This record gives sequence, structure tokens and C-alpha cells, in this order.
Amino acid sequence: MCLLFSSCGPEVTFREEVNFGSGHWSYTDSVAFVFPVADTTGRYDLVLSVDHGTEFAYQNFYVNLRTHLPSGEVLTQNLSLQLANTFGEWYGDCGEAECTLDIALQEGTRFTETGEHRLVVAQYSRDEPLRDVNGIGFRIVKN
Repeated sequence: MCLLFSSCGPEVTFREEVNFGSGHWSYTDSVAFVFPVADTTGRYDLVLSVDHGTEFAYQNFYVNLRTHLPSGEVLTQNLSLQLANTFGEWYGDCGEAECTLDIALQEGTRFTETGEHRLVVAQYSRDEPLRDVNGIGFRIVKN
């Protein structure tokens, strides 16, 4: 019975996390997630996780996403990551000192190419370094 229920949940096909030991994210510390894609027919959710301190100074911050496809094409996007609402209340799962927030980059998407893909996430805010960002994670969930 347990096996039946555990197979019904979402299938995580890729997961990786990078922690910044200092709790600061520098411009030079881009994070690269390299993952294989074998299925171009399935639908996937692409999720970025942000671990930040509860003393983080802003409601949001910007990242630059670069997706390197197996064909050599590179897709680039600047993205604002919203960590709190306008009243300063944190989104995500927060404890006393740290919050973890999952941000959907894409939902129900299909990959157009098989092979090795690379997602590079670069800190793109006005602060150098960006304080109280403890880590970034990325996962792919098959629908």
C-alpha cells in the first residue's frame, strides 16, 4: 500500500542546491545547474528555490537566467524574485532566522531538445555582494 501511494506523487527528475557559506551572493558567484533531458513529450515544472535570512533588506531582488540548450542556443532572461509582499511579510517557509521560497520559473513546460541543458543563475541586483541570501536551488518536477 505504501508503495502505491509513494508512486502517485510528483516525480522530481533533477534537484540541486548550492549554499553560499558566507550568506552573501556576489556577482562573481553565478550558479550553474547542468541536467540531462531525454524526454521531449512530457510536461515539467521548473522551480527555483531561494534560501534567505529573515533580515534580508528587500522585498525582491533580480537574477539573470541563462539557459544553454544542447544546440548551442542561449536564452537569457532577467527576473525579479519576489520574496515578500508589500507589507514586508515573507513568502515561503520561514523559521526564526531563515526562509525558503519556491518560485515557479515555468509550469507545465515541454523541453524542445534532448541532451545536456545548463541553467546559469547570476545575481543581478544593485548590491555587491547581496547580503542574507544563503543559497539557491533548482529542481525539475515531471507532471
